[in-house]
Amino acid sequence: MFSLDYIVCFARGSLFLLPFLVLACGEADTREEPERAAEERSAIEERLITELSPVDDLAGRQRNAIINRAIDRNYDVYAAPEGYFYEVVDSGEYSYLAEGDILTVHYSGRFLDGTEFDSSQRRGDPLRFRLGDLIPAWNLALRRVRPGARLRILTPSSLAYGAEGLVSPRGDTLVPADEPLEFLIEDIRILEE
Repeated sequence: MFSLDYIVCFARGSLFLLPFLVLACGEADTREEPERAAEERSAIEERLITELSPVDDLAGRQRNAIINRAIDRNYDVYAAPEGYFYEVVDSGEYSYLAEGDILTVHYSGRFLDGTEFDSSQRRGDPLRFRLGDLIPAWNLALRRVRPGARLRILTPSSLAYGAEGLVSPRGDTLVPADEPLEFLIEDIRILEE
């Protein structure tokens, strides 16, 4: 287990540091996945197989790894035009989120093998941020939901931490370079300024 004083995020094309404590536990993924009827599982798998990339470059390999993770875990994800995959588990209520909204969320971040690298629940403290100031996959996907939503994102590294990965100020690598990731974001709340 190790900690990080700052997390690197992408904001409007530039890097900045968002202070908060990150704990990585390295535990295997033991969450229960949704029970789906055999017909539904089969339909999801057929739909996702059509999304597989025939290209064997980094982007194609990551896309295929994301699709395989979704099929293996029985996720009903959809491909966004920007390249990430998402599943709106619960859409929430009221108006959709918009860039500039100040939010708090609980989330967990995992590698595609299921190993957790970050969890706000484990820290006992939700993440607070302005929508638009985080990694591109979050900035894009969160606009698809409303307060109270529960959202799963599977993202290629190009929309997460990219070729730099995520390194703490002390030099600990939290997310290796070019690593596709999975996030479950929940308990989304808009704060008044």
